[in-house]
Amino acid sequence: MNKEKVLRELSDWDDTTRRRKITLSNPVFIKGLALTPLAVAATTVQNSFILSVCVLLLLTPTRIVTSAVTRRMSVPLKSFFYPLTSAVIFFFVYIFMYRLFGTKVFSLGIYLPIMVVDPLIVKNFEKTRKESFTYSIINGLRNTFGFILACMITGAVREFLAFGTVCGVKLLNISLLPMAKTSFGGFIIIGLISAFWHYSVKNYRERLITEARKING
Repeated sequence: MNKEKVLRELSDWDDTTRRRKITLSNPVFIKGLALTPLAVAATTVQNSFILSVCVLLLLTPTRIVTSAVTRRMSVPLKSFFYPLTSAVIFFFVYIFMYRLFGTKVFSLGIYLPIMVVDPLIVKNFEKTRKESFTYSIINGLRNTFGFILACMITGAVREFLAFGTVCGVKLLNISLLPMAKTSFGGFIIIGLISAFWHYSVKNYRERLITEARKING
């Protein structure tokens, strides 16, 4: 590994995980956000893609608007304003998605509009630190693409296990794990992926520590 990169990432690990939120601090696999929509609705790559588009159009705009408006609001008032803003934005997002995907959006049932109040979208109201406009965009995009990565992985794994297909393409003639299409199976699969993800992040940090010891002699 590059010497400067090793020392820089280890010197402030919290900042490293914040900058690399998509992988090292994934909002789903590391922080456990948006678990229910994924466990219930992300049963195929197609459903995962629809969920991903929803979050792409909802999360960052909500973050930008609330960051600009709630600077002087108390936390209780923010807790009301965040989901209200998210709901208003979702109204337009849903119309757009219906025109884009048609009745396929109905297959996700209530778990598409429930994203309006999911911690992935509204958890930021708990923060007392003021965000700059630029940082609200950057952090919103990091969370968004972290969710999209987790959502697409989950959908692909569950579709393969439950139906023997990926993106609708038949790979197996048998169902390896029919339970994967159920909510119960979804939680188990997400839990297993999360465990592997935590192990990978821990292993990466240990590698950095080992490299740093070699550098420092």
